[in-house]
Amino acid sequence: MTSKDVLNNNIRVISEYLPDIYSVSLGLWVGVGSACEQAKESGISHYIEHMLFKGTKKRTAKQIAETLESVGGQMNAFTAKEHTCYYAKCLNEDFDLALELFEDMYHNSLFDAAETEREKGVILEEINMYDDSPEDLVHDVFAEKLWGIHPYGRPTIGTRETVKNTDSNKLRQYINNNYLPDKMVIAVAGNVKHEQVIQSVNKYFANDKGTSSAETINIPPTYSGYSHLQKDIEQTHLCLGVPGVAEYCDDYYTANILSTILGGGVSSRLFQEAREQRGLCYTAFSYNTFYKKAGYLAAYASTSPDKFNELLKVVCSEINDIKHKPLHDGELARAKQQIKGSILLSLENTSSIMSRMGRQELSLGFVETPEEVIAKVMSVTEEDVKSLACRLLTAEKLVLATVGPKEEKVNLKGLL
Repeated sequence: MTSKDVLNNNIRVISEYLPDIYSVSLGLWVGVGSACEQAKESGISHYIEHMLFKGTKKRTAKQIAETLESVGGQMNAFTAKEHTCYYAKCLNEDFDLALELFEDMYHNSLFDAAETEREKGVILEEINMYDDSPEDLVHDVFAEKLWGIHPYGRPTIGTRETVKNTDSNKLRQYINNNYLPDKMVIAVAGNVKHEQVIQSVNKYFANDKGTSSAETINIPPTYSGYSHLQKDIEQTHLCLGVPGVAEYCDDYYTANILSTILGGGVSSRLFQEAREQRGLCYTAFSYNTFYKKAGYLAAYASTSPDKFNELLKVVCSEINDIKHKPLHDGELARAKQQIKGSILLSLENTSSIMSRMGRQELSLGFVETPEEVIAKVMSVTEEDVKSLACRLLTAEKLVLATVGPKEEKVNLKGLL
């Protein structure tokens, strides 16, 4: 059962007590990500995420790394478009130690100038690594084409220019202005009672003060068309998609089922037709990306340049079949069961439970129970799926992004 309290300073604390295990997962979620940044400071949230591990007033970077590892625990962090999360998993007896470590990093990080410059090199190498991964890069090319200069269209990691122009003073100013109590959610799942969670959070975070400004992310305009990034590689990586739906909107669960049918796993239409039947690629899948104000639905695959056009036709043929023909026998039921199974299996993992609670609390202001989510999934009809497919998957909305050795000649209007 999920329990929730809001501290006097508006920090939200949410937990699920699981008494039959040894571990606890905790996440310190901050409702600040790359979509909250100005263009000139792009990547600063990600930079801050790195720097919180680089030394505090009482711990060196090495001591931060050793604190939980020395008791068998682990910790890490990630930055997304609309939030940043610092998370850990440890024995339940070390819960207070983990939370105290987060408090130290959150409140006492030094942002030392020399360390900031050193970490700049690490982030620039991270950008280089990303640029050498076309299977990841193509999704950024897609987002930039779809959303242009809107923050949703910018890479979370920032650019070489913005990273080079960031210094320790900018990091301090940004965290002071944005890491505020009403943007914070502390989510805990495992063998620790809610009363203990509240006691510890109050001990370490009750004195935080400040209120954030109003929401700054606007609904983005969308664009269609084709964008290619030249890379001297063996394959062409493609991402074909359309503007989708926002996170937890009325069509959210329908969009999940639509993507599951199209390309959600090895039994999906895309995988079976493109790989198993035609041997055009090693992998093919579809996915939804959801944000508070917008989203997109896209399909990804990669193949040799001489097979590109055939692969693209296969992807579009499967999309057209979903729009214009009845779903295959049992296909809708299988998609629902696939999502249901994923939800229920995730309940066996404290990290998954913690992540679900943290994300939903930040996005919705409350947490849906697994039973409520499954009921919404099961209520989706074939008419819902086909109606959404016809609304979203149209030629005039299509965005195609490719990364590979040559730009292809494509008539998007003739694909759907």
